[in-house]
Amino acid sequence: MGALWMQVLTALSAGAVCAGMVAVVLRTRSAPAPVPDDPGPAFGDPAAPALPDPWSVQVQRCEQAVHRARCAVEAISSTSARHALQAVVRRMDAELPSARALAELGRGLDRGGRAGDTAVLDRVVRQLDDAVERFGAITGEVLDAVVDLVADRDLDRLHERVLVLREQFPLLRPMSSLVGPDPSPAAPKALVPLA
Repeated sequence: MGALWMQVLTALSAGAVCAGMVAVVLRTRSAPAPVPDDPGPAFGDPAAPALPDPWSVQVQRCEQAVHRARCAVEAISSTSARHALQAVVRRMDAELPSARALAELGRGLDRGGRAGDTAVLDRVVRQLDDAVERFGAITGEVLDAVVDLVADRDLDRLHERVLVLREQFPLLRPMSSLVGPDPSPAAPKALVPLA
């Protein structure tokens, strides 16, 4: 029984350490680049803190969800279970470029400020918010599966959970549904909570 709790604590510790490292890396990587035409604050004036780009923040939340899931899965000792859950993490990772493209589209529309773009911009904002929620929900399900696996090494049940998780994809709508004329594109599949 002690070894079981040691594995749980190890998995949780690995996830916490990985999340901390990801936060530090993302914080340093997302530092704003200097604007060439901006002379900066006058000599002696304190520099005003840069406001975070809300588009990058949302993408980082998706990236952090993938990293948390990956760290938890890497801590699993069972090779079969680890490979099964890695398939879910790889699917999540494969959708990160779509989240980045969505943020870039939103950033461009936000800068453009044209009146006709507001409806599309609203759809992009909703889709990115939904993506953050869906990435977080899948990560939560992966973490629950890891904890359940440590408590009860039922690999058949784990493989059933993985099948249900894989049916949750894709997490994002196609870009064409956001910029097209139809204001009510079909929503992606609803997340199915695992019991």
